[in-house]
Amino acid sequence: MRKRLTEYWFCEGLLNEFDRISEAQMQGNNIIISLLNACLLENGGVINGEDFVKMHDVIRDMALWITREFEATENNFFVKARAQLFEEPDVKAWKSGRKISLMKNKLAVLKETPKCPNLRTLFLSQNELQMISDGFFQFIPHLTVLDLSRNVGLRALPEGISQLVSLECFDLSWTGIEELPIELKALTKLKMLDFELYAQSQKNPTTFDILFFQVANIQNVVSRKSTLS
Repeated sequence: MRKRLTEYWFCEGLLNEFDRISEAQMQGNNIIISLLNACLLENGGVINGEDFVKMHDVIRDMALWITREFEATENNFFVKARAQLFEEPDVKAWKSGRKISLMKNKLAVLKETPKCPNLRTLFLSQNELQMISDGFFQFIPHLTVLDLSRNVGLRALPEGISQLVSLECFDLSWTGIEELPIELKALTKLKMLDFELYAQSQKNPTTFDILFFQVANIQNVVSRKSTLS
């Protein structure tokens, strides 16, 4: 969605002239409009009241080709989106990655312990995740953006989530998670948290959830119930 793109850009330092996400939204929207006018993005319609944009496959392939050409020795980008993966790729292939996308696959379990000292962005949305091992996040100290959204079978976060001390944007929307674990208190840099609840959930926020929002340095929290489309 448009708003989420700006939030990710802000957390990744691309809009660092602004102090708050709310202040960056107008600039982010102007950038998206420019990309739409240049046909580098397309309108993706409205879902649950939110405006979405998408990238044409040809533009996406060209962008990936450019990154491969200019960063042939760096391997900063590791993209296996929509690759029909049932198991996580060999973690050695991610080692030097700064931005990794494994979204829209069939991953159910993340059992490895990747060592990714440079990783900043990790997209795992729209898989079939049910379990993430406690060691999965142990050696990803600089992760800034984590998207686990639309994994409705994911019922709990591992204790190792507390290792993500650099995390700023965390998307848990439309997962099966109904309670935030106490380990999230360690994520003191968190600025955006979305745990918009899957429609089947009937739980109300816990006392810890409310206290967490009060003491954390979070600028944008989404916690409403919604219908998964």
